[in-house]
Amino acid sequence: MDGNYYLGLDMGTSSCGWSVTDEEYHVLRRHGKALWGVRLFEGAKTAEERRMHRTGRRRLDRRGWRINILQELFAEEVSKIDPGFFLRMKESKYYPEDKRDINGERPELPYALFVDPEFTDKDYHREFPTIYHLRKWLMETKEVPDIRLVYLALHHMIKHRGHFLLSGDIEQVKEFKNTFETFIQNVKDEELDFDLEITG
Repeated sequence: MDGNYYLGLDMGTSSCGWSVTDEEYHVLRRHGKALWGVRLFEGAKTAEERRMHRTGRRRLDRRGWRINILQELFAEEVSKIDPGFFLRMKESKYYPEDKRDINGERPELPYALFVDPEFTDKDYHREFPTIYHLRKWLMETKEVPDIRLVYLALHHMIKHRGHFLLSGDIEQVKEFKNTFETFIQNVKDEELDFDLEITG
């Protein structure tokens, strides 16, 4: 292009306008066409949507990780009385015809949690209409509860709140007894500190 000219740009979030003029701002022509126009494109997006999806994935991953740790802690004791308990819980989201038992076969009973002859899901839900009824009963009972009931209560608490972002290796936990005794001692220490604050 001969002579001096100006190139003007108007850049927006979803378009870019352009024009070519001479020194007196007359639009120039080239090959019979005016040298001006606009290019449209998809508008820019913020990182908020991606961040929300990423946060959701991390939250679900952490929840799954906490539940896996809980299952590892309870696996040995639960398997002594009900080897298929965890598998039934995992498969409870499926239709009955899609469920499988520990042998890979379709289970004979439609229950999702308990298949004992004297205690089934019907009995469980009749005794504990909600998980909060179970949690209340476990706090107040003097009898030794079924280990599966304890697991269900802890599963609910860990799934919906709290975290296990603690240092250390889960492989170092050899038995639940020591972990539980440490927990009880921590609770007693907290109660003692609280009493000292009140009386002090």
